[in-house]
Amino acid sequence: MNFRYRSIILWLLPLFASLAIQGISFGWNRVVLSNAIENLLTVLILISVLLLVKTKVAKLLSPAFYVLWTLSCLVESIYYYVFKSNLSASSIYILLETNLAESKEFIEFYLNPSIVLMIVGFLIFILFFLLKKRTLKDNHFSFIHKIGIAIVPILSACFLLISGFIKYNFVALTLKSVKDYVYEYKKIDSFGIDKPIAEIENFQFQEKYEKATFVFVLGESTTRNRLSLYGYSRNTTPYLKSIENELLVYTDVVSPNAYTIGSLRKILTANGLNNDDDFSLVQLMNQAGFKTFWLSNHRPIGKYESLVTKIASASDVYQIKNTSVDGSITPYDEVLLPLIDDALKDKANLKFIVIHPLGTHMQYMDRYPKDFDKFKGKSTSSFNNFRAHELSNAYDNALLYHDSFLENIHKQLKALEEPSYMIYFSDHGEEVFTDIDFAGHTDDNPTASMYEVPFLLWMNSSFQDLSNFEFDADRPYNLTDFIHSFSELNSIRFKGFDSKKSIFSEDFESVSRKVGQDFSYED
Repeated sequence: MNFRYRSIILWLLPLFASLAIQGISFGWNRVVLSNAIENLLTVLILISVLLLVKTKVAKLLSPAFYVLWTLSCLVESIYYYVFKSNLSASSIYILLETNLAESKEFIEFYLNPSIVLMIVGFLIFILFFLLKKRTLKDNHFSFIHKIGIAIVPILSACFLLISGFIKYNFVALTLKSVKDYVYEYKKIDSFGIDKPIAEIENFQFQEKYEKATFVFVLGESTTRNRLSLYGYSRNTTPYLKSIENELLVYTDVVSPNAYTIGSLRKILTANGLNNDDDFSLVQLMNQAGFKTFWLSNHRPIGKYESLVTKIASASDVYQIKNTSVDGSITPYDEVLLPLIDDALKDKANLKFIVIHPLGTHMQYMDRYPKDFDKFKGKSTSSFNNFRAHELSNAYDNALLYHDSFLENIHKQLKALEEPSYMIYFSDHGEEVFTDIDFAGHTDDNPTASMYEVPFLLWMNSSFQDLSNFEFDADRPYNLTDFIHSFSELNSIRFKGFDSKKSIFSEDFESVSRKVGQDFSYED
C-alpha cells in the first residue's frame, strides 16, 4: 500500500479549520466537539470510498467529494460564527422560504471581514487540491486490506446513526430538510388554505354589522422592548405613545417561534396546519361575509408559493407592492398607503384588511428614508462596539418610521363612522445587541427579545359600543392561540373555539407558553 500522506492532510485541513473557527466563535462546548466527531467520521467515510474504488473512478470522484466536503465545512463554520449554534432543520426551512432580495439582504447584513477571510481560506483549500490533483493511492489494495478499509465507513455510519450525531451532518440535514419541506407543502396543498372558503364546522357569526371595517397590521421582526410605548428610553414610537390612552396595550405577549414561517403557521391558522380540516383567519372572515384584503410589501418567492402567500391568496384582494429583485432595494412601507386608502374607500359594507409591511426586517437601514435617520452615535446597546451601535441605531430609526406608518393607518381609521378596529402585533421579535452580541432572530440560539412582541388594539367608539370583553394588560399570552382571540374579537364561533385561549375573554386561563424548539418561555 502506498498512501499519499500529503493528500490525507489536505482532506483534514477543512476539518481542523472548521473546528478552530467553531471553537473560537462558539466556545469549546459539547455541540462543537460533537460536530467535530461527526466531521471526522464523515471524512473517513469519504476517504474510505475513494480507497475502495478503482483508481480512475477515484480520480473522478475525488474533486467532487473534496469540494462538497470543504464547502459543507465552510457553511457550518459561518453558521456557527454568526448564530453561535449548529445548523438545524428550521435553518434550512428559512433558506427554502427566502427570496433573492431577502437572501441579498441577509448576506449584506452579516457579511464582514472575518467571514470573507473564511471564504477565501476554504477556497484556497479547494484550489490547492484541484491544482495538485492528488490521489490517495497509487496501486490496488489486497483483498484483506479492502476488507479492513470497508469496515471503516460501515462502523462510522453506524456510530453516526446510533449516537444521533448524523444531525450535525450538513448534507444529511439538508437532504432530510428538503424532503420534509416538500412533504409538508404537499400536505399544506391538500388543506386548501389558498381557497376563499373552507369547511369550518359549526361556524357562527354572532354579530350582524350593517357596516364595519376591521384592520389587522402584521408587523415584522419587531420586539416590544425597543418601543417607547413599552418604556424604552429612546422615543421610537412618538405617535403610539401620544395615543396611549386610546389603545389596549398588552405587555406580556410572545410569538411561538423566532422566524416568520414557524410563527405564522401557528398564528394565522386554527391548528397550525396539523389537521385536514384546518383553516386560516382569512377564510374565517370570508365565511363571515367580509370582503377580505391582503396588502403586502413582502416580495413572494416566485413560482414557489410560501405558506404566507398561500394564506394571503384566499383573500378577495391580494396585492403586493414589493417587486424588488436580486440586487435592488425593497421599497419603503409607505408604498402600501395608496392601497390601504383604496381598500378603506371600497364600497363593500364589511371589510377585513390585512396589512403586511416590512416593518423592522433586516436590513434595518433599508427600512426607512433619510428623514427618519434620527438616532446616531452611541446607542443603548449592551455591547460597546461599532457594529452594535450602528445596527441598534438603524433598528431604532426603522421603528420610528414604522410608528409613522401606523400613524397614517390609524388616522384614516379614526375618520370612519362605522364600527372599526386596528389590531397590531409582530410575527416575532428581534435580538439587537440586548442580551447577546448579535442582531437577528433564530430558534437555534434564542433570547427573550426574539419572542417578545408588541400587541396593541385600537377600537373606535362604534365598535366599543358593540363589544364586550375583559382587558388585562399583563395577561401572559402566546400567539399560538391567536385564532381564538381573533374569533372572540369578531364575535365568531366554530368547533374547537376555546374562550380560555382568548386574551380578550373573561374565561382566559394562563398556561405554560411553549416557544422555539418546544421549550417553556417562563423557564
